[in-house]
Amino acid sequence: MAQYFNFRVETAEGYWGRAGFLRKWWRIYADDSRWTPPAWSRLRQAVVSKQFAHLERSRPHYVVVEALPRRRQAKISDQPFPNINQGVLMEEPVAAAVVLIDPRRTDSTAHLAMLHAANNRESLERLLHAVQEHVGHEGIRRLILPVGLSPYLGTGVLQDQFHLEPPLHAPYAPPYVPELFSTVCRPLGRSQLYTMEPGAYTDVGTPVPGPAVIHPLDPNQLATDLLPLFSQTMPAWADFPHPDGPETQFLLWWVLRRPVLAWMAEFDGKPVGYLLAQPDGGDPLRRSRGGRSLLGRLLLQSLELRQPRSVRILFMGVDQEYRQRGIGRQLWQQMLSTGPASGWQTVTAGPLPSTARAGTAFLKAMGLLSRETYLLHRYDLD
Repeated sequence: MAQYFNFRVETAEGYWGRAGFLRKWWRIYADDSRWTPPAWSRLRQAVVSKQFAHLERSRPHYVVVEALPRRRQAKISDQPFPNINQGVLMEEPVAAAVVLIDPRRTDSTAHLAMLHAANNRESLERLLHAVQEHVGHEGIRRLILPVGLSPYLGTGVLQDQFHLEPPLHAPYAPPYVPELFSTVCRPLGRSQLYTMEPGAYTDVGTPVPGPAVIHPLDPNQLATDLLPLFSQTMPAWADFPHPDGPETQFLLWWVLRRPVLAWMAEFDGKPVGYLLAQPDGGDPLRRSRGGRSLLGRLLLQSLELRQPRSVRILFMGVDQEYRQRGIGRQLWQQMLSTGPASGWQTVTAGPLPSTARAGTAFLKAMGLLSRETYLLHRYDLD
């Protein structure tokens, strides 16, 4: 575990303050080769530009903790020139997060989004205490952490399978984080990622028959005329509000950086189901480090021209009144029929919370196996 001293808490205000927060937040995991960073340009738009109603209504607080690293002192006998300063210590970011107070919640709870922490318990504790000072006077008594800028993006702490490269839009944390969180927070809920490996595809040549008619879908319809269907089919857990118009618009903007494959199921002319899938672009983002630098942006553009080997199920749902009729299987088969021609080798879905029993049962029935596990936490403010 790393050692630090001379901790300092900083809150970001204004455009340049938010830009500085983002740079410091990025540095905490920047040296982790398994971390899949978000696209830098899109992240800057979300955090720095303040152009999304979903985020602005939650009055985001940007908090970062910096400290000096405690270096191991070399013996004087090992130093050829003991009177010469061996280096100047510089403060470095050790914890950072965005505090979101969703006005749709009425249970004195805030969300801690984009949480990054170094391998040091005091760093995390300092961050949580700083958050308490900032929002405690607003009646906040509990934090849920870590979540994405929406709870339906990147929620939970990775617990296992650290040797695997995480797929796009799946949360990631270094191997030290589970123990770090367990010493400070309390578990709140569990979710799992599901994977279909090569050879599990069956009968992908022709869509299966069923009661619904499958059409191509404009994904932006999920934020407009299909919003009620989208909202009621999202898995409910940890009392997260179901996505409304502003949140769904943000979710779609975030995932539609690259083209998606989208279908809608209709029964007697009524939309009753949908599926959004996207080629997994995690590897290009890892290798280009999110396209943050000019060279990184050029590399990202080049790598994204290649055929991905995996596809991600972004969102999928069937109206509760029309389940158990084979409509979900129709949508799934429509997606798989595109896969072999596109060169996909794996399909990943989730993470899905343990409370989404219908969804997990469906994925298992389709031949997917659980892989990574994620744990959501709570922290009670004194």
